Amino acid sequence: MTALLLLLLLFLPAGARAFEPETAGYAGVHDLGTKSAAALGWNPALLSADRGFRVSFELPSFGAALANNSFTSKYWNDHFARDQYWSEATKNDILRQTPSDGLGGDAELSVPALGFTYDRFATRIAVRSAGKVRVPDALTSVFLFGNDFNRSYNIGDLTAESMAMLDIGLGFGYRFEQERIPDLHFGAGFHYYRGLYLATVAERRGQLTFTDSDFSGSAMMHSVTAQHGDGVGFDLGSYAVLSKRWEVGLAFRQLGARIAWQVDENTLVTFYKDSVGIIVDSLDDPDYVERSLHYSDSSYSGGAIETRLPAIIQMNARYTARPNWTVLGDVQIFTQETAWGRAGIQAGIASEYRVRSFLPLYAGLSLGGPWKVQLGVGTGLRFRNYELDLGGTWINGLFYGARGIGFGLSQRLKF
Repeated sequence: MTALLLLLLLFLPAGARAFEPETAGYAGVHDLGTKSAAALGWNPALLSADRGFRVSFELPSFGAALANNSFTSKYWNDHFARDQYWSEATKNDILRQTPSDGLGGDAELSVPALGFTYDRFATRIAVRSAGKVRVPDALTSVFLFGNDFNRSYNIGDLTAESMAMLDIGLGFGYRFEQERIPDLHFGAGFHYYRGLYLATVAERRGQLTFTDSDFSGSAMMHSVTAQHGDGVGFDLGSYAVLSKRWEVGLAFRQLGARIAWQVDENTLVTFYKDSVGIIVDSLDDPDYVERSLHYSDSSYSGGAIETRLPAIIQMNARYTARPNWTVLGDVQIFTQETAWGRAGIQAGIASEYRVRSFLPLYAGLSLGGPWKVQLGVGTGLRFRNYELDLGGTWINGLFYGARGIGFGLSQRLKF
């Protein structure tokens, strides 16, 4: 049973919304002081801001996060990491901690391989991956205790999706000359997505009813895998310096972003059980059960499927309290549910303090969104020609009480 639950949660890609390396220590909060190829991922208007350099190179970086919606890190290590027998009390406790919408797991990975900016223009190549699993609470109960008599089980809420892609971005920023706002910028970004891998349950339906001596019902599950896809998406951004202390930004991200996949393999599993009972004496026949259940398992190639990336509306603010202390605000609205998480609103606040001119310390807190609660801490280096950010995030808890963790490392050269 432990292996089965692990398999469900580890359906996500190894290593796996993209968890951005430069925001890990800020709990997902973005800094309007950024001017690098990373701006292509959220607000391209920042590319036209004057930051004292014209050319930057984004060096290999990465960010990753893994979380579930039920168990703390300590609970996972005590009950899942080791193969052991579960008592009835342990099973009841597992079921008690599972939310009403079911047992779930999410993972994200972002690996910016190369980025470059010159003046107001930028390009960036990154690998992004995400996955999710949702198992209805009724099925979790079946896994733990077996079925109840005279109860119907619906498998239609079972969700599993995992995908990886190459994100090639191009963008520019433009300073808009006018008199009302001291410094106003607009920007646009274009993304070409090259799909690398997709595995998803495209369609599922069915219901089973058990009695003390028999069961009836039917089920169908259609899953697909693909290794080639193509798609595009667009970003629009704006950025304004309102005063020496206040900066604000508004961005519309991943507009129309979708990937059309060429399906490599379709797997279709169906069965139904009529009112005729199973004859125990016939179980010696290895094909008898499949015939009684009218079981069918077939695979075929061909077809197409489309996946979407969530359109995001993002608002940011930056307040310079002192020359060495800044406060950041971030609100993101995720407009639809995808492999990168559920639809909803995420709001966060973060702060950066320069202990020395080259040594920043920062922390952040975000609520809502795909991860619900994030608490991040980080540090880095700020030299004339080199910058480094190193941060970590606890998800839905703190230390061993967290239900997930994230980590990010980003670095860049500037001239």
